[in-house]
Amino acid sequence: MAVTNMWAVKGSVSTVVKYIENPEKTTPKEMQQVMSYITDADKTEQMMYVTGINCEPEIAAKQFMQTKQLWGKEGGRMAYHGYQSFRAGEVDAETAHKIGVELAQRLWGDRFEVVVATHLNTDHYHNHFCLNSVSFADGYKYHDTKEDIRLMRDTSDNICRRYGLSIEERSRIDQDRRRSYREHKDEREFKPTLRSKVRADIDAAVAYASTTKEFGRVMRSMGYEFIFESETGKELKYPKLKLPGSDKCIRFKSLGPGYSFDDCCKRVFRTRSSEYPFKDLEDVKEPAVVDRYRTRLNNAGFRVVITYHGMQLRSCKRRRKYREYSPELIKEIRKLDKYIKLMDFCREYKLDSVAQVEQLKTAIRSNITQLAEERNYCRKQQRLWERDGVSVYVNLWKQAAQEKTKAMRPLYQKLRMCDEVLKTEPAIRVNAINLVQQRVYEEQKRQFRKELAKTKPTNTRVR
Repeated sequence: MAVTNMWAVKGSVSTVVKYIENPEKTTPKEMQQVMSYITDADKTEQMMYVTGINCEPEIAAKQFMQTKQLWGKEGGRMAYHGYQSFRAGEVDAETAHKIGVELAQRLWGDRFEVVVATHLNTDHYHNHFCLNSVSFADGYKYHDTKEDIRLMRDTSDNICRRYGLSIEERSRIDQDRRRSYREHKDEREFKPTLRSKVRADIDAAVAYASTTKEFGRVMRSMGYEFIFESETGKELKYPKLKLPGSDKCIRFKSLGPGYSFDDCCKRVFRTRSSEYPFKDLEDVKEPAVVDRYRTRLNNAGFRVVITYHGMQLRSCKRRRKYREYSPELIKEIRKLDKYIKLMDFCREYKLDSVAQVEQLKTAIRSNITQLAEERNYCRKQQRLWERDGVSVYVNLWKQAAQEKTKAMRPLYQKLRMCDEVLKTEPAIRVNAINLVQQRVYEEQKRQFRKELAKTKPTNTRVR
């Protein structure tokens, strides 16, 4: 599992260079003596895994300063220190160093001076990079941004895949969420933290609630307050939760995967109690009640219809062994997972009408067209550099084109979801209305059988 990171150095460059070139860290440990004929000390080799790119490792610090003096940029950030770590026992020293040199060559080899050193003093081999902050080619300074960190991570993953090594598969939310040291320590020692208490309260409210409105009511009864808008009335991108008895707020997103507001609403739907939402229809079997439900479903938007139909099918699935369902209804129950995906999609983009779906499709097609133009430009640049024979730029533009293609795939998937919504929504609306009447009819049959069982005489055997 290869992981990467990089940070700025504002002190002395020579200190970093000396650290990453430490012979105690870059010299491999002695191999275990397996066979007697290889135990001769004269046959043991000591290797130093240190490589300089556009510089000599022995005088790298001096060359770094000469480049800075040449361009008149001797202040500010002096260098950048990065690392690339591998899973223990997964790679040998030579391969680890080879991967590190290739990574540095791809990222910075055309403009910056870099020292690459492989440390072998731990169970997991890892590479260190010391990067000059000033480019020897144009004098521009290197600026470490989130995009650069992401590019470093993705490039390292691509190289490791080619060598058959594992990579880190954590979600971006889990990678980007940063916790304080105190919170990290408490969680490691299994002590309660602020976020763990909030998560426990949310879990309790989700388990108790049967609807999203009831979930909000339970949370408010605990003292929490939902905040969806800023003080200026603008809708917040990340909803917040105001803690009880305090002015402090915490974002749903910061609680971790599965605790965003939308995820909490989905959990309420999936973990709701087995009581199905037709109790009022069973108690009052009047045509006016069914007509009222028909009117509501006819006038409701996509989100309401799909959500309501999913609730009906979920209830039918749970009570299936107690009822006699028609083949059409059984066929609908088997599509429940598909309807849940459509429901989540409509709720995510707030789709209630055909016009809103078409508007979303237009926006998605616009994004796809823009990405396609950018990809064509990247491929054009790739062909130009192939003619010149510069493999470094060829690989960079090729990777950029692949990233554009990767970004287009989820957009095409969303287009297919939009078409699926437009295709299935009319049938879902009709089935939801028919299912209301069918549930009433089935309940009437059940009550009739129940009454018949009471009046049926029972035979008793007398011995």
